[in-house]
Amino acid sequence: MGTQSISKDSATYMPNAEDRKQLIDIKEALASLSEDRASFDHEFDGITSQKDFPVAMLKVPGENDRPLTPELADVLLKVADQLAKGKAVFVAPYDTRLTTQDAADFLGISRPTLVKLLEQGKIPFERVGRHRRVLLSDLQQYSETRHRDNLRIFDDIASDEDPKATLDNPLLS
Repeated sequence: MGTQSISKDSATYMPNAEDRKQLIDIKEALASLSEDRASFDHEFDGITSQKDFPVAMLKVPGENDRPLTPELADVLLKVADQLAKGKAVFVAPYDTRLTTQDAADFLGISRPTLVKLLEQGKIPFERVGRHRRVLLSDLQQYSETRHRDNLRIFDDIASDEDPKATLDNPLLS
């Protein structure tokens, strides 16, 4: 179900029809675990701190068993939810270094546009020989900042707009 992309530590997971049915079942099972989490977290912490408390383990063939922490269960729930909806999920370490093409694809812009942003200093990058490399974390930060700026601009435009003028606009009827 996963395909290698960007770096050796990352993968994109694309669901198929058979996997989607199993993912819906997984999502429902994980959701039932986290529904009442807030109500018993404090009590649960006291119980789990005991030496002989059994810990739920994530068992994957060919891998070491890992404890199923609340954080991991939450991530798995979100991944299962997206895959069940037929959406691809990209998993990569936050410190992954991307090529300019991969970075442009991540932002949904052309590579030349990304290079302009890099050269203008809007997104930090490193040079490796002749090539530029961009941290995934820097792209995420740029994307979030750009989104916040766009929302602020839309709010400013909306506050200047006269609602009555919009109602009389023949283009909107």
